[in-house]
Amino acid sequence: MDTLDDIDRKMIDILRSDGRRTAPQLAADIGIGRATAYNRLDRLIDEGVITGFSAHVDHAATGKTVAALVLINVEQGRWRDLHVRLTDLPGVEWAGVTAGQFDYALIVRADSLDHLRDVALQELQQTDGVRAAQTIVLLDEVDKRNQPIWP
Repeated sequence: MDTLDDIDRKMIDILRSDGRRTAPQLAADIGIGRATAYNRLDRLIDEGVITGFSAHVDHAATGKTVAALVLINVEQGRWRDLHVRLTDLPGVEWAGVTAGQFDYALIVRADSLDHLRDVALQELQQTDGVRAAQTIVLLDEVDKRNQPIWP
């Protein structure tokens, strides 16, 4: 998409906060016509700006009370080979290929420290091509994914 205007940005911010908003509700929220809201929403989806809709989950309510940032170094040139294996590890919620000291960063959720230990010390350390990993248990989190991204 070439550019996003103020209406597109408002629509995106509203949907980030509440992905269940309908086009008529978006029209009322933004102050545009319903047909315009439908057209813009369809365009944002068709052009890949909005790639899907999801629910925000209270991880404690699901029993996933332990979270960790796992930083991983892999053997040189193996990051492509290991991408699927690392992202398929039990409890991996998010994964990113990084630049700098580490090759991957993962967010892992578990129902206990024992489960996290099993992922970190058994699953991960026994993965061929993983050189080293550092696990940092998260004591608290602030999730800003549903906050506006434009001032």
